[in-house]
Amino acid sequence: MTETALAARRARGDGGQFRRRGILAFVMTAFVAVGGVIAAPIAAQAAEEPSIMVGVTEVANERVVFAIEGTGFGDIQALPGQTEPHAYFKLNEVGSDLSEVAQDDTSISASIAEGGTLSDELSVPIGELDASKSYEVISWPSRSFPTEENVYARTAVTIDWDALFPSDEAAVPSFTAEATEFADERVDFAIEGSGFGDVTALPGQTEPHAYFTLIEVDADLSEVGQADTAISASIAEDGTLSDVLEVPADDLDATKSYEVISWPSRSFPSDDNLYARTAVTIDWDALFPEEPSEPAEPSEPAEPEEPVGPTFAAEATEVANERVDFAIEGSGFGDVTALPGQTEPHVYFKLNEVGSDLSEVAQDDTSISAEVAEDGTITDVLPVPAGELDSAKSYEVISWPSRSFPTEENVYARADVTIDWDALFPESDPSEPAEPSEPAEPGEPAEPTDPAEPAEPTDPAEPTEPTEPAEPTEPAEPTDPAEPTDPTEPSEPAEPTEPTDPAEPTGPAEPAEPTSPAEPTGPAEPTSPAEPTDPAEPTDPAEPTEPAAPSEPAAPTATAEPTQETAIELTDGSGNPLDGVAQGGDVTFRIAPVEAGTEFAVTVHSDPVTLPTAVGDADGVATSSWTVPADFPVGDHTVRFVSDTDTYELTFTVLAADAPGGGSGLAPTGSGPATELLAGAGIMTILCGAVLILVRRRVVSASAR
Repeated sequence: MTETALAARRARGDGGQFRRRGILAFVMTAFVAVGGVIAAPIAAQAAEEPSIMVGVTEVANERVVFAIEGTGFGDIQALPGQTEPHAYFKLNEVGSDLSEVAQDDTSISASIAEGGTLSDELSVPIGELDASKSYEVISWPSRSFPTEENVYARTAVTIDWDALFPSDEAAVPSFTAEATEFADERVDFAIEGSGFGDVTALPGQTEPHAYFTLIEVDADLSEVGQADTAISASIAEDGTLSDVLEVPADDLDATKSYEVISWPSRSFPSDDNLYARTAVTIDWDALFPEEPSEPAEPSEPAEPEEPVGPTFAAEATEVANERVDFAIEGSGFGDVTALPGQTEPHVYFKLNEVGSDLSEVAQDDTSISAEVAEDGTITDVLPVPAGELDSAKSYEVISWPSRSFPTEENVYARADVTIDWDALFPESDPSEPAEPSEPAEPGEPAEPTDPAEPAEPTDPAEPTEPTEPAEPTEPAEPTDPAEPTDPTEPSEPAEPTEPTDPAEPTGPAEPAEPTSPAEPTGPAEPTSPAEPTDPAEPTDPAEPTEPAAPSEPAAPTATAEPTQETAIELTDGSGNPLDGVAQGGDVTFRIAPVEAGTEFAVTVHSDPVTLPTAVGDADGVATSSWTVPADFPVGDHTVRFVSDTDTYELTFTVLAADAPGGGSGLAPTGSGPATELLAGAGIMTILCGAVLILVRRRVVSASAR
């Protein structure tokens, strides 16, 4: 009985072993099958490495276009904020250090199709290329900098340097400068140029320009200054230009040789940036003609007596205790030409002490800017307040060119004047009031309120003329500040429109003050007739005529207005406002309103990070985009926009890559096809282990029974 039970147990035990072996065989078979499924795609993926082919197209004297075709980029995933995956591409010198690749290097971010392919073009300007070097195109992950470890693919490229830089002599800039002499006045150089087709318009320009100036042959170019006479010539679409460079005779020396040079707009000339240069020939005898020592007809002095140059007379009219009006009648000013922004030529006039140093003439001295008629004549009135005169001195009226200060060399003419001091300052006895019993008459002194008229001298509105200084080549024009003194002529409101050049309206900073002269109406009280006998004091308000100049100083201060409203915004790629940006995220800094063409240097602080330069567009908006590095510190940072004249800042927040609502710029670590298969393999292994444990328990249980 016992043997029979034992035999049966053995029989059952043998069967359990057979069953266990079958289960083990099944598990191993399944594991091998799963391993095959896992290994197959991994092997396939390993075989499909990213690769690129690059076609090269040279655009002569402009750029090189690299047509990129890539395959095997299927494992790259879209980063947060991207609608499809991307890869960076740039041209790199073969063998160069990848750590030197900068954020502002020319590159593209190419989108990757579902099949892992990509097609895009990388355009590189010729200014970034060197025919003595070898180049390759490299590719690396989006939102990162390239390293030897993360480069997807690289391929060498061949550039046809002859096609990129064709030897076309016709394209080299050249010009001629023919001189025309105007006796004792100036030389006009008629410039005709060609081959300037490669010059491009700078921000804010509607067409390209080139500078031209006259210099002494072999002169040091570093000594060319902003105040030197120069022009900014516009270049036509076919690369030609035509303009005239006017050089005053006073700037020339007959003992020297000269040449005209040309160089890029908005820069100073150097031996490296000159477009072209050409020697010029000046007829010195025509420019500085010698006066005949023996007149052909000495018996007929009538012709020699006729004044060839400018001359004028200044007749004085005294207004007791108030001012002296000098009636100016001039002729011989026909050679004076209108300056840029003027509709007709003008000449300055002022009263000056005989023998005084002209260098002491100041911008706020009383003067006028008289208009020159077509026949070269001038008729105007120079009013000088009595408070500026001293009966112990001798005076003369001088005349000199508009938009300049007087010197012994540039004075057109001068005329002595005679002032009747007794008529200007009549003696009066204040101890004997005129008929105090009849106060009606003393009421007349109320006339001193006229000084309020000085408020009219808003004439100097013509400061708008200096707007041409936008071209740095003609900085001399904005230096003519003398005209603001014209406001001294309150008697003729029409005249005030003449003052064309209050280039420095800062002097009259408080134009509202001229209204104060209304106070002289006080003498109207008839009870004190004796006091009105001293109306000289009300004439003092003549000084407020200076503030009138800033009536239209809009041109000098226009750029300051944006500081009132200009602001920086944090936006995404579609222009939507952002509260913050995550590590690895894309952000666009937008500043508005700004002047079109204004360039801003953009940096992120505290450890400065330089972003692409922002340039104001026609809508008054400038932008700079940035991809926040994955390891950029979390917290508040400051972005700063700095132009030549202004600085703007904005504080923004950088969030952690895994913060709610935040993206990540780190390399993708999510689930891809290979990750999912490996996860499946792990699960299968766990299941197999569970089955083995279950089988073993059943075998042990069966053995126990």
